[in-house]
Amino acid sequence: MRVYNATNETNEALDERCMATHLEYGRRWGYPTHILREDVKGKGQWIELVFSKPLYMLSLTVAEMAKPANERAEWLVFFDSDTILLNPNIPWALFLPPSDFSDIHFLAGRDWGDGSGFNAGVFFVRINEWSVKMLTEVAALPDLRTDVLIGYNAEQSAFKWVVKRVGYREHVLYQPVQWFNSFEESFGHLPPVQDGDMLIHFSGLKSNKFGAIQKWLDRLERAPQDLQIPLVNTSYQANVDAYWTRLRDVRDMMERAETFISEGNKPTQELLLARVQLQQTVYNEADKSSFVLWAIDRVTAALAAVESQLDATNAKGNENIKMTRKSVAEDKEPPNIQAHGLDRESRN
Repeated sequence: MRVYNATNETNEALDERCMATHLEYGRRWGYPTHILREDVKGKGQWIELVFSKPLYMLSLTVAEMAKPANERAEWLVFFDSDTILLNPNIPWALFLPPSDFSDIHFLAGRDWGDGSGFNAGVFFVRINEWSVKMLTEVAALPDLRTDVLIGYNAEQSAFKWVVKRVGYREHVLYQPVQWFNSFEESFGHLPPVQDGDMLIHFSGLKSNKFGAIQKWLDRLERAPQDLQIPLVNTSYQANVDAYWTRLRDVRDMMERAETFISEGNKPTQELLLARVQLQQTVYNEADKSSFVLWAIDRVTAALAAVESQLDATNAKGNENIKMTRKSVAEDKEPPNIQAHGLDRESRN
């Protein structure tokens, strides 16, 4: 289930061609496609107008929540109007959390510009009460928290501010943005769009934006087979599997460290710092495999060091106990059968 953002500066003819790629994708996979063609808020004032996005997402989430549980959609996927669905062979469901990550309710790619949080061009929201609360806070932020600076990309900044808070960040994960939100231009921050990529986003382009959209639409319509590579012939599945495997390794390592501490063992300062860094890396940079692996290795090394130190201490303690027992045994005198001056014969 997806949403069309009608709040950007647009070219109507190109918008319809972009939307046609998403509509066709929805028909292929059986996903209902919801299109927002009117501004819900702002009416021409950009800073307010962009909040049509979370408001519309909230309305769709609430509408689904009002249905019987067995009739609800499970996730909503938002995409901006300046995106083209290039490869319909890639299902949205590929990126969703496995069943052992049922506590994850929000998926997105990080913005390449400042790297501080997600890009609002494409993101996933699980349909549940958590999402209703989160979207409500995002939509209300500019009115209720005027002290929060949200700048030009107002709704994006509002999302960033909300999902970083305790109670939200534990349920958010960033995935590599190029999986489902590749940029036509990232000024070297991201790999260029490749044949087989799922989607291209034209965010950040100025005067040449419509020309770039036209170029990609023409190519897609002229030779779709060049872009629409079967899933099995791409690296998507392997990369997604590796992503969740790393996060399982994170979870296992955090549990090992927690168990060690809960058993009454005294952690080192390095172990405490490594645990915090690993958790922060998952919160903010789960999309960067090298960062996650480095943070895992740091906790592994810190835990191994303190366990080794504990083993050495225990071994030394056991050796001292053995030596003490041996000394006590050597100090004991054998029974003296001639005590009180009596010998065997005199006893008889």
